[in-house]
Formats: sequence, C-alpha cells, structure tokens
Amino acid sequence: NFKNVSIQIPKGTGRRTLKGTATFGSPVVSAAVALNGFSLEYINADIPNSVVEVDTGLINIEGNTVNFRVECNLGHKKHKESYTGYVAVLIVAQVA
Repeated sequence: NFKNVSIQIPKGTGRRTLKGTATFGSPVVSAAVALNGFSLEYINADIPNSVVEVDTGLINIEGNTVNFRVECNLGHKKHKESYTGYVAVLIVAQVA
C-alpha cells in the first residue's frame, strides 16, 4: 500500500524539522518514506545562490500508523531570510 502526504512548511527561517503521519487500514509491518516533490520559496526576497535542502525519514511504526519526519532549509549564508512552502512524501507500507 502507499499514501501521498503533503506537509506545509510554515513561514520562518533556518533549518526546520516537521513531523507527519500516514494511517493505513491494517497494521503496518514495514514502511519506507520517499521524497515526492517540494516547493520552497522566499517570502520577500530574491536571493541568488541559495542553499536548498529537503530530507525525509521514517521515525517509527505504531500499529496502522507510520510516523515520519521532514527536514528542510532554504537560505543564504546567515539564513535570515523567511521562507515557506510544502514537502510531498510518498509512504510505501507492507501491511498485515
């Protein structure tokens, strides 16, 4: 089974870690999390040579629920610029 989940990135600066969940109809035996796309954009800045980082990972499995994390960063040197956006993940799970 699989689920697509989109995590909204709230306005802010610097590296951030957000948690998400995907719930399936049966107990999850194993799961994997994959990056399915993202969009990060500055609020009020146009800055060349920016650093863009997006990462996902499995936290744990609790019954029917897969808990995962999304880490993101958009910035330039001192990371003072505010940004927002979303990260889309694909959860692939083997269910009982």
